[in-house]
Amino acid sequence: MSPLAAHSLLLDIERVDGKLIAVGERGHIVTSTDEGGSWQQAPVPVRVTLTNTFFVDDSYGWTVGHDGVVLKTEDGGKSWRKLLDGNVANQIMLEHAQARLADFEETYDAAPEEQREEMEGELESRTYMADDAQAFTNEGPSRPFLDLWFKDRNEGIVVGAFGLILHTTDGGETWQAWFDRMENPTLFHLNAIKQIGDELYITAEAGTLFRSSDWGQSWEILDSPYDGSFFGITGNDQGRIIAYGLRGHAFQSEDWGDTWDTIDTGVDASFFSGTMLDDGSVVLVGAGGISLHLDADGNVIGTSRDSSRLPLSKVLESEDKGLLIAGPHGVHAVAVSEGKK
Repeated sequence: MSPLAAHSLLLDIERVDGKLIAVGERGHIVTSTDEGGSWQQAPVPVRVTLTNTFFVDDSYGWTVGHDGVVLKTEDGGKSWRKLLDGNVANQIMLEHAQARLADFEETYDAAPEEQREEMEGELESRTYMADDAQAFTNEGPSRPFLDLWFKDRNEGIVVGAFGLILHTTDGGETWQAWFDRMENPTLFHLNAIKQIGDELYITAEAGTLFRSSDWGQSWEILDSPYDGSFFGITGNDQGRIIAYGLRGHAFQSEDWGDTWDTIDTGVDASFFSGTMLDDGSVVLVGAGGISLHLDADGNVIGTSRDSSRLPLSKVLESEDKGLLIAGPHGVHAVAVSEGKK
């Protein structure tokens, strides 16, 4: 517990039934019932950096972070307990990879000689995944979880670095490895997961965008508009989507991600968070204190930069239609930017 927790690095803010919950470095979790005017710190069983949170109602929520940590609350963020850490997550990934390899080796050994050549690529891929999972297990809890999504109090998905993806059907008490549900053989970092309409999206490295129409049971790779990392995505129920990432790159789709148009942001700072406001405009924030305001057509109508030039981690619309932005010194309320500053 620290009296400075609310003024330290905070990486995520969520609104839960009129209450704000923010998480960040050293395991800090703080809550506010007056739109960020004051904050109360919650006791937490870890001291690692927490990266993101997700609530399905005013009681049940989860947060993830470094060292493969997953925490859960059932009282609206007042108290938290640890469900998972990186050692257990690595073991889950390893056991699944080894089981997949063993199953395929049995099929390979039983196959006619003329068919084995066609099977060698898959055998090599599964061997690589098993070897890689073993290496991470030997290394320890080094992979962070970066984001999470829950469908309800039971079913959810957590994603993270080096292709880390786990699924639960019991609220996080047990987990299953789901890396074989998507085509990610080089283990790109899975940076964010977001529900837009009835679709799930995962943004990843190397211009990789995944979409699922069956709540993550299977994933398709979308045609990407560029080859750099995507750090996040936002959108609405009509299929309008904004994807954003490295060095000022942002793209808009009007058809759920089937096609994309480039947004001329006019900046080269990376975007780490974005939110679509009630009026259909979008705010993106990121490196160097940058804040970008886009209209409903994706045109830039406002650009500003925080005087500290420090990175901004998360943006959320406030109740008075301004913005709440999380960063190195906690959460601050700001006006929506119009014009250049």
